[in-house]
Amino acid sequence: MIMKRLLLILLYGMIFSPVIAKAEDHFPDDVAGFFHDADLCQYLAGEWDNTLPRKRKNELSYAMEKNCSDIYKRQTYFEEKYAQNKLVMEKLKYYEF
Repeated sequence: MIMKRLLLILLYGMIFSPVIAKAEDHFPDDVAGFFHDADLCQYLAGEWDNTLPRKRKNELSYAMEKNCSDIYKRQTYFEEKYAQNKLVMEKLKYYEF
């Protein structure tokens, strides 16, 4: 049962990843860079846990400060800049900071 699920997930990724990647190739470079950073910030936030060792907490705090301190400001900037671009706006609204 678990092997079937893993196989289905793998196949799904192989089939749809190129489609998703291709769609993101059409974003302007500046906003594509933001999407990369925003995904990183969401990942880092998901890693945080009060039960982590102090060293790991410090590493995560440093990475979040370095990469995420202005993410909301950048999102707001791109929402204004690309207000007429439906595809960009749809993806920008996906992020909640």
